[in-house]
Parts: sequence; C-alpha cells; structure tokens
Amino acid sequence: MAKRKRPGKAAQPTKTRTQLNNARKRAAKKRAKQQAKLVDPSLVYIQNPLGAPTVVRAKGWFADLGKKLSLRLGPLEGWRTSAKLAVRASGASGAKIGLFVPKSHDVVPIDGCAAHHASINTALEAISTACKAARIRGYDEDKGEGDLRYVKLEVQRSSELVQVTLVWHASSQEEAGKPLRKLLTALQQHELWYSIWANFHAADKHTSRILAFEKEAWVQLAGRKRWLREPLQRSAVPYHCELCFPPFVFRQANLCAFERIVSAVRRFVPFGSAVVELYAGVGTIGLHLADVAGSLVCSDENPFNRACFRRSLKSLPPDLQQKLGYVSGDAASQVDSIPTADVVIVDPPRKGMEDTVLDALTRPPKRKSVKPYRLIYVSCGFPAFCRDAEKLMQHGWTVLHAEGFVLFPGSDHLETFCVFERT
Repeated sequence: MAKRKRPGKAAQPTKTRTQLNNARKRAAKKRAKQQAKLVDPSLVYIQNPLGAPTVVRAKGWFADLGKKLSLRLGPLEGWRTSAKLAVRASGASGAKIGLFVPKSHDVVPIDGCAAHHASINTALEAISTACKAARIRGYDEDKGEGDLRYVKLEVQRSSELVQVTLVWHASSQEEAGKPLRKLLTALQQHELWYSIWANFHAADKHTSRILAFEKEAWVQLAGRKRWLREPLQRSAVPYHCELCFPPFVFRQANLCAFERIVSAVRRFVPFGSAVVELYAGVGTIGLHLADVAGSLVCSDENPFNRACFRRSLKSLPPDLQQKLGYVSGDAASQVDSIPTADVVIVDPPRKGMEDTVLDALTRPPKRKSVKPYRLIYVSCGFPAFCRDAEKLMQHGWTVLHAEGFVLFPGSDHLETFCVFERT
C-alpha cells in the first residue's frame, strides 16, 4: 500500500528587503519602548550629565554669541529634596508609585532612586507599605476611579523629616472617608513625618494639574507645625534667613544647587540698587539680597506666597526688613514697576516670560537715564529662554555673563543664569 504523502507547509510569501528592514525597525522600537518602562526617566543621562542634549545646545547657543557658558554640576546622588510622584492603579486593587514614562501615562516605579534624598526613599517605602495595609487604590485615569492620585514629598534638610501631601481623588475629607483615615493611621506608625497633608483634587475635575490650588482643598492631617522652614546655608548671605515652604507653594527640587544660583545673583546686584523681582515665589532669591539692594519688591501670582514671605522676613535683622516688600499678582500686572528699577530679576516658569513683560523690558526708556539697566534672568526652560533672549537682544540688551546649572543630573534639563545689560 502506497504511503500517503504528508501535506507540505504552505509556502510563505517572500518579504522584500524593505519589508524586512521595516519589520526590524518596528521590533527595535517596541523593545526600546518596553525598556523605557523599566528605566527611571530622570536618570537617562546620568552617565554623562554634561552631555545631555539641552546642555550641549546651550553651550552652542552662547558660543554663537561669542560667550562661554560656564557649567556647574553638583552631586549626582541624594540631591532631590522635593518630589512629586504619580500614583496609578496596579492590578485589581493596588497602587504603583513612580514617574511617568516620557510622552505617556505609564508609570515607572523608582524604588530606591539614587537621585532622591534618603528620607524620600524611606518615605516612599513607608507609603507603599501603608497603601497595601489600608488597601488603597491608585488612580485609574481611564475609568476615573481610585483613591490616591499623587504624592508630594519635601525634606527638611536639618531634621531629615518629610512633609508629605496625599493628593486624593475626592472633593473633601468627608468624601475621602474611611480609606484616607486608614492610610493616615498606617502612616503615623512611622516617625519620619514633619507633617501630613491632604490635597483634595475634586472627583468631577478633568485637568492635567497635579494639585488643586483652592484654599479649601488643603487640609493638614497630622503634624504640630504648619510651616516647613529651610535656611539656605551656602548662599553667602551674612545674616540668618529662614524660608517657609508649606506644601501649597513652589519649592526647588534641588535646593542645595539652587543656593549657588542665589549666590550668583548676589554677585550681579550692584550695592544700593533698586530691585524688582517678578515670578518671585516665596522670595527664595529676594530675601537673600537685603544687604546689597537699596530696595526690593517681590511679586508672584500664587496668593499663598505673600504670607510665606512675610514670615521669612521676620527672621531678618530689623534694619534689613524695612527695605523689602511683596506684592501679590502675576508678572503682567506688575510691569509698571519695571521702569522704576535699576535691576529686574525674573525666574519665570518653563514657558518663559509673558509677552506683556517682555514688551515692557524691550520698550525704549522715556527718560535720559536708562532704567532698568540690568536684567538677571534665571530660566528653567531653555527653548523659552532663547526666544526671550533673541527679542531682548534685538532691542538693545546684550549678554554680560552666563552660567548653566545642571540642577537635575541625569535629565535633559539646564537651569540658565544669564545677566543682560543695556546702555
């Protein structure tokens, strides 16, 4: 009996070289994407922080002006004393804490991150354990459900205690209910907290903001002290000044490195000059100029900042207190003060200065005396800085001095310190 022939495999269609190349590229892209989910996004350039694309671009930009950009790089580990981290759903009822993968909402856990101050890593471990014990659900963006959206952690460097904010998916403490109470009880088993706060991010809000800024959204849950206080110890100031950083104001993530920027600002404020500082926050820069400025007025749009400034002002010697003032309002509302100043200091957000402010700085002075004659620009967004600087230089301003501070080693970021002058 003749053996049956097994049916052979159907011939696979032959792929062209282009198709094979495209398939390899897609596979490589998929592997890279999967790998990115395992890598801390803040440490991508940690092997060569000075080779990060923005740093290289900034050096070239200033070189084209005939200026050398001096770069300042501090410690690579333990520098982050303030962190905002996402909390997202993990499994049926869990929570995953970490950073978003760039250009996505996938969270990368960063347990034991080398960049974090040791107290932040200890706090994150305690929060993760407490979330498991209290069965806290991370926020699910697709379903709009969950308990905890974000955590914000800030270290008081002298005590190494942590001020923690729990950004909760509810409109009030009553709505948050039992899950929040259980988490608070679990957290209070640890003695590492300066204070514990809740920020209630209303459930019916659809916004990309991490925090809700309404006054009623903030509740202190634990801790005897409301105001976290921080002196800048390396700013070359000959008097004592304690900054106030409650959780509802901005604080620099690398405060140790920012002290060097404050020192740089001091070098370029002529003694006795009239100074106006826009985008001043709680007065981190301005409060450290009281001995060199003849007068100084700070301003910022965050309504909580003025109270922090006033509390910090009380720590200064009485003869210096009377030289400093604070006005609440955004930078655009303060442009009338610009022509009264000898020196203007700006430290705007990543998007740079508003057009109204830039127009006021580039408007020809009406009097024979040129005011302001100096602009000190501290920038956290290099593309916006380039745009603003181009317009300034088109209207009579020239670059006197520039330094680049790598505040976040490992990330593609540069804090640009630039002094402009006009005659």
